[in-house]
Parts: sequence; structure tokens; C-alpha cells
Amino acid sequence: MLRLLPHLVALQAAVATTVQLSNVALPVDQHGEKLITGEADIVEHEGAWYMYFNNWGTCPGVDCCKSSAGCASCCFDNPPTPFAKGCEKGARNSSDPYGDYHSVQAYKTTDFKTFTNLGVALPMTKRLPGCEFRPHVLYNNKTKLFVMWFEDRSDKTQAGSVPLHGYSIATSPSPGGPFTTKFYNVTLPGHGRTGDYDLFIDDDGTAYNVRTGFDVVKLNDDYTGPADSTAVSSFRTPKDSEGPVMFKRNGFYYVMAGTGCCACIGGSTIYVMMAKSLQGPWAYAGDVGSNPTPFDPHSPNNYVTKAQASFVFEAKGEYIWCGNQWASGLAETPPGPRMHDLLYWTKLNFNTNGTVKQVEYSKTCTFEI
Repeated sequence: MLRLLPHLVALQAAVATTVQLSNVALPVDQHGEKLITGEADIVEHEGAWYMYFNNWGTCPGVDCCKSSAGCASCCFDNPPTPFAKGCEKGARNSSDPYGDYHSVQAYKTTDFKTFTNLGVALPMTKRLPGCEFRPHVLYNNKTKLFVMWFEDRSDKTQAGSVPLHGYSIATSPSPGGPFTTKFYNVTLPGHGRTGDYDLFIDDDGTAYNVRTGFDVVKLNDDYTGPADSTAVSSFRTPKDSEGPVMFKRNGFYYVMAGTGCCACIGGSTIYVMMAKSLQGPWAYAGDVGSNPTPFDPHSPNNYVTKAQASFVFEAKGEYIWCGNQWASGLAETPPGPRMHDLLYWTKLNFNTNGTVKQVEYSKTCTFEI
């Protein structure tokens, strides 16, 4: 009997756990508080998942759908409805998401049922003053450091020679931080703009940055900058889009991106690009995120998920897409804050040729870990 115990332990470890995440309610942490959400990333490390969210603050979002340019526009200078009291446009974290006071919140989970709030992973004291967006984190096996990239829109008057738009990189020996910014004004080769991006580690441990534009750039061994002065590959989507997420499955590389969405209610498309090599060529493989209805720029119902992508991760050979349902708190009474806007989780399904099937709306997402 004793000889069987190791085998029993191994068998128990191999048993899958079923996870069900809600798209209409947020999980809560160990204190019973809703997760602080915003632009997001996830890292699996030593049997746990660490999630990072850009905290956009306590003011509600803005519904731009009634503006002349429609839902996806940045109508914050002249919104069609008044700002909530105390949330007028300004440098603080107001209803305009371009505030200077963003911080990154970290959570740990081993089962996607219980979430431990690890606190502020990137405090404002650990970066330059100014607007910060899109935190993404990788673990580097060589340096034994967690490496956080973020879009750094630092104020020139406060940051000296640091430009208004660039990438900065912070590191920490522990996943919960605090991360300390070590590299500023990191520039990347290619023609893509400094903006939304994703980080991806290939099977051989080599890391890549894919950014809006779109350019795929190999990173150095420390994951703290480009490996050389040339982009690995470039591609374009049918219409201008942003917010790429990258993953690999069965020999194919995938990048998913959505049409521009300025922290908007209603979300965006999910364009799929595929390639057999990171060097390309990249082929357009459809839009799997639009509803089959005539497009209306003033409607919040053009897209299945009503979300804009933040990341994709693998669980037991399945691929889970997660996006932000921007301004979803406006449906609450009174309107809820940006920091508690809903997430949207969906399991990607694939055709036999590797293309991604149309995403279908669901109030829950079920998968195994």
C-alpha cells in the first residue's frame, strides 16, 4: 500500500479542476471586495496564476455612443452627458481614463475561485509621474525576475528628457512586487506606434513584443528591450485596430486585435491573424468577434463580447481569451466605477485547419485547469 502512495499523489495531481468564471459579475478577493480591474495581464508561475490590473480609479466610465463619432470615440473633452460630480476631466483618475494616478494591482489564484489581493504591484512612487497604460508581465528564468512592461506617457516637464510617449520596464524578484522601474524610453524597431501591445514567450524561452501597427519584435535575453534594430515581422489588419494578444497553438502563431476602442462601451472586433512562423507571412483569418448585424457606430451592440482584449492564456490545452467590458459599470444604479468594470472570458474554439471559430456570447466561461 505504501508503495502506491506516490502514484496516488501523482494521479490526484493530474485530476483536472473545472473553473467557471462569470461575465456578468466580478470575482471577489479574500476580503470580499470586487477585483480591481482595468487593462490586464496574467502569468502562470509555480502552480499559481498572477493577474495584474491597471487601476483606473473610482469614477464611472463615459458613454460616448451618443457623440457624433460614436461609441468607440474619445469623447471625454465634450461628452454627450455630464460627468459624474467630482469626476470631471482632469489629471487625477477622473472619468477620463487618461489620468496621472494609475497604479497596478496584483492578485494570485490557484483555482480561479479564490483570489488573493497582493496589493499594489507598481506604485506611483516606483515610476515617473504621468499616465501609465497596459501593464504586461513575464517571468525570466535566466534573471529570476518578473519583468513588467508598461506604456509610459510621462509628463516631459516632470520627467526631464523622457519623451511623452514610450515604454518603461520595471522588475521585481517576487510576482506581487513592488516592481521598480529600471528602464525608461525603451524604443522598438518597426513602424508600429507606441501604444497597445502584448508580450509572448516562445517554446525556446525567447520573448517577443507585438504592438499596434503591427510589428513583432524579438526581445533581448533579459526581456528588457529589443534584441536588435530590426522587427521580426510586420502585418496589417483589414481595418485599423489595436490591442493585440498573441499565443501559439499546434504550430500556428496567432495574433488577435480589435478595432480602435477608446475605453469604450460596446467593445471591438476580434480580428485573427495566423502564421506558421513569427517571421510571417501573416494571413488574415477572419473577424470572430462581430455580431452579424449592420454596423452602427452609435450602438453598443456591434460586438459579441462587448469587450476589448487584454490577454489569452493556455489551460489544459485550451485557450482562454479575456477582455475588458469598458464602461459596463454604467448599467448599475448608481453607475459603478471604472476600477470595477466587468471582464469577459471566453474559451476559443478552433476548426480543423486551425482557424478560430466565431465567438458566441455566454454569461459564463467554463474550462479546466
